Amino acid sequence: MGIDTPGVVALLGAHSVGRTHCVKLVHRLYPEVDPALNPGHVEHMLYKCPDAIPDPKAVQYVRNDRGTPMKLDNNYYRNILDNKGLLIVDHQLATDKRTKPYVKKMAKSQDYFFKEFSRAITILSENNPLTGTKGEIRKQCNVANKLH
Repeated sequence: MGIDTPGVVALLGAHSVGRTHCVKLVHRLYPEVDPALNPGHVEHMLYKCPDAIPDPKAVQYVRNDRGTPMKLDNNYYRNILDNKGLLIVDHQLATDKRTKPYVKKMAKSQDYFFKEFSRAITILSENNPLTGTKGEIRKQCNVANKLH
């Protein structure tokens, strides 16, 4: 596809906007709290997701970025460096030796984040999806259709 490491790190910065439903993150809270999480953030997560087995139809969620929840900015990177990422992938992005240098750079420079995000989105937009017998468009992003 042609997206390099800084591009992937930038695309995950889209986690800056929106929210994560409790059903997607309770495994980091129950039965034991993931020790990688910032303790101050855990308190907020437990308040927003009080049930170990949340109702999947309930609208229980945690904002991905409490500071600027509906703004695409580089605050996401500062959060994950401070162990406030909600998803495992957020934690991995901030700790993996291949991606951490880019996370740090994007945390320091919103201009760099925007430049890399724009470049990666352009690459994505120039790729045509494989269809028919050559590929599939997933009905649920995290599960192959055959398993769905």
